[in-house]
Amino acid sequence: MTSPLRFPLSARAIALTTISLAACDPASPAPDAAVGDDAFVEADAFIPRDAPTTDAGPPIVEIFAALPASSEGIALGHDAAGAARPFVAARIDAVVSVAPDGTVETIASIRNPVGIAFREPGEIVACASSPEGHTGLFSITLDGTVTELTTAGPDGPYGLTNFVTVAPDGSLVFSDSMANRLYRADADGTNVALVTDTIEYTNGLAFSADETQLFVASWSTTTLYALPYAGGTYGAPTALHEGVLNIDGLATHDAHELVLVTSSSGVLTIDPTMPGEPRVLTDRRGILVPANGVFGDETFGTDELFVTSLGRESLFVVHTALAR
Repeated sequence: MTSPLRFPLSARAIALTTISLAACDPASPAPDAAVGDDAFVEADAFIPRDAPTTDAGPPIVEIFAALPASSEGIALGHDAAGAARPFVAARIDAVVSVAPDGTVETIASIRNPVGIAFREPGEIVACASSPEGHTGLFSITLDGTVTELTTAGPDGPYGLTNFVTVAPDGSLVFSDSMANRLYRADADGTNVALVTDTIEYTNGLAFSADETQLFVASWSTTTLYALPYAGGTYGAPTALHEGVLNIDGLATHDAHELVLVTSSSGVLTIDPTMPGEPRVLTDRRGILVPANGVFGDETFGTDELFVTSLGRESLFVVHTALAR
């Protein structure tokens, strides 16, 4: 169990505990087969019987790798030899890599890692904490060297750096969830500037397929936002989609598929180019408290969605069949 001294209960943590308990409530609809930590995950066990007509189909959900702890952030990158790897922020103060055969290797020890991103020529950028407990952004080389990039913005120390992604121009954009703020920074963590403070509990981030919009999740509300992006500059946020609560992670598949990884409703997908109801990839019984997701590449398959879990010590893969 994670030490409460190292992961103090925030309002979100309390809410996630409630969600986890609800998912395990005997009164909740039970899956068709019991699943233990070491069990193979049968696909049909996690497809809701009362799935709406807009359901995306029957994807197979499998455990891809056993992790040393529950996990949150995930990014697709490569090892020193150039082989593709998912990198995962494990809640044992570590970032690990996962090989195609499921082998897990610790890359670096770092306090409280949350969201992570991968950038060339081979470096992880992590939302985490310094040894003194200051939340911020840190770079991690593939040999495990950790370097602080920023632990304070123009308004002072951050409340909780939660998600980071690399912008098309190589700069960084990241959420400070506790402060309800979204920031950008140069690649080396300097010149931090506020993008917006109008989104409540800013969380997951993803650029559109054409790199003209930044999608931003508001975990504590049901609104998903989009900000125009051009030449390193962000416009004002506008509501892109309403009605989905607790969006934690976002993953862009193509122009017509944006995946919403939610803490309470499972993994969904929407078409960001037009309004419509979300389609279910896997409900909350498929992955207990899913956190973040990333699509694979040619090595793993571009329809393979890797998903971390705050409720299980496993890395999951959803075979989405989203290719058009």
